[in-house]
Amino acid sequence: MQVSTPNNVKIYNLIAGKTLPEWLTDRKKRDLQKKDADIQRRIQLIQDFEMPAVSNCIRSSRDGQYLMVTGTYKPRVRCYEVAQMSMKFERGLDAEVVTFDILSEDYSKVVFLHCDRYVEFHAQYGRYYRTRIPKVGRDFSFHSPSCDLYFVGA
Repeated sequence: MQVSTPNNVKIYNLIAGKTLPEWLTDRKKRDLQKKDADIQRRIQLIQDFEMPAVSNCIRSSRDGQYLMVTGTYKPRVRCYEVAQMSMKFERGLDAEVVTFDILSEDYSKVVFLHCDRYVEFHAQYGRYYRTRIPKVGRDFSFHSPSCDLYFVGA
């Protein structure tokens, strides 16, 4: 990344700078990152990291390899793979998401709390189960040792 200041205005050039060749092994890439200061300061952007309208919630998987983002109009969830710096998949939903949580280490098990009182459980391939709660949900918490979900509503 290069910074220039014409007329006392900072301009950041995100494209300039060194890039690592794709054919290098992961070990050699790590060695280069330790030695070269320009490579240490570079910025990598995730491709298509945006929502058409509004983004409500963002979560990172426990292994740190995936980011999941929910958005409104049209309700959707997007999963991004951090290692590849790109979108892994996008899935349309029936209603807006109030909140969600990733239940597994990666993106393979997710639960969504919708604004229309539905709770959806998703697996890697898509929607696995859908149920309705008695009150409009505001938030929930997942207790992993007992595999319990605690919902709060109004």
